[in-house]
Amino acid sequence: MLHSVRTRLTLWYAAVLAISLIAFALLIYYAAASIFHERQNESLRSTALTVASVYMEELEEEQSVDKANEVVLTEMIFPDRYVEVTDNEGRAVAWSRNLVGRQIVLPGPTLSDARQRGSGFVTIAGLSVAVVPLSSDRQLGFAAVAEPVSVIDEGLRRLRRDFIAGVPLVLLLASAGGYFLARKNLAPITSMNRQTQRITAERLSSRLDVDNPRDEPGQLATTINDLLARLEVSFTEQQRFVADASHELRTPLAVLRGETEVALSKTRSLDEYEHSLTLIKEEAERLTRIVEDLFLLARQPIDAPINLIKEPLSLNELVAECVRAAQVLAKQKDLCLKSASDSMPVMFEGDDELLRRMLLNLLDNAVKYTPEGGEILVHLAAQNGNAVIKVRDTGIGIPMDDQERIFDRFYRVDKARSRAQGGAGLGLSIVRWIVEIHRGKIAIQSEPGKGSVFSVELPLKS
Repeated sequence: MLHSVRTRLTLWYAAVLAISLIAFALLIYYAAASIFHERQNESLRSTALTVASVYMEELEEEQSVDKANEVVLTEMIFPDRYVEVTDNEGRAVAWSRNLVGRQIVLPGPTLSDARQRGSGFVTIAGLSVAVVPLSSDRQLGFAAVAEPVSVIDEGLRRLRRDFIAGVPLVLLLASAGGYFLARKNLAPITSMNRQTQRITAERLSSRLDVDNPRDEPGQLATTINDLLARLEVSFTEQQRFVADASHELRTPLAVLRGETEVALSKTRSLDEYEHSLTLIKEEAERLTRIVEDLFLLARQPIDAPINLIKEPLSLNELVAECVRAAQVLAKQKDLCLKSASDSMPVMFEGDDELLRRMLLNLLDNAVKYTPEGGEILVHLAAQNGNAVIKVRDTGIGIPMDDQERIFDRFYRVDKARSRAQGGAGLGLSIVRWIVEIHRGKIAIQSEPGKGSVFSVELPLKS
């Protein structure tokens, strides 16, 4: 039960609310108690001043202390209050009839406060007492009025009872409301959890429902949907990669196995064995190239950017050396392979081995798809802070519909001709990867029957 987020939120909310309510109730209680006592003292002081005033009027009219004391005994009667008149030393000289037998003995500090401040307050035997002088200019004595403290205690008792009953009720209602709100607000998360549990590798096309893309659950669902879209693309690409790789490996392996079985089926002549071994060697070399390309492509997401060896190099020298290496292939097809570059040297910082692999793949691709007697031109220049390498050929060209996919793995415009020429559809994919990890761009311009131009832009340091 405690593993549920809404339960934990409700408990935390209830705990914080309970502490807040208890603190608020205590604050209100003690504030009310203080106000009650202040009001009681003020009321008692007002009554004591009335008693003193009446006493002094009688004393001035009758000119007799006994007459004045008699007025206190007979007339100064207040509900639930006791009246007492004392001499200047605090000894009782007159008191109301409801105080008979329980006269109040006023302490000296209270009498001193009454003389100095005009009033004094004290609690004696469960009674709150207010004391005022009978006269401010003559030392005649004091008037004291008392009231049971229980009058205030009864009000505070009712307040405590209300708090004890009300705080749990408010806490219960607020907790129920908090649980309802938490459940309602977390309902999209629960729904996403159920939907996510139904999504498997075979159902990556499913998406989560997004009720409100602007709130937090909606933003989370949108993020998960984006993640699912990327995973779907990755799984699809992986499945296609595995299928294409299996298809490409199947042909040379079948040739190797078939040729070996034929050679071993009976005794052959030396020429026949030599022919079989030559065929096996060619297919093994093709298989080796495919495996090397697959291994290189498998490194793309992780290893390559980390293991990229950057060093200063001259692109002029790199282009010249790659062209010289490709001359052997060009001469076999009677192709004219030339290079040209600006007079200024073009310096670049990158991985020499990968850049050579990139340019040789472009040249190998140009040689394969350029008919005999054709022409291939490699041009290097520095333009707008970039090193631009263009490989132009007069080959068969690439249709417009295929140009967008020409850099995909295992993609071939003419599958039959490409396989016959030894291509596996990985060269241009490797070229694009090498260009991208050097933060460059590659583009193609081609027209069927007229040739193609591959343009590579590599950013130079300022």
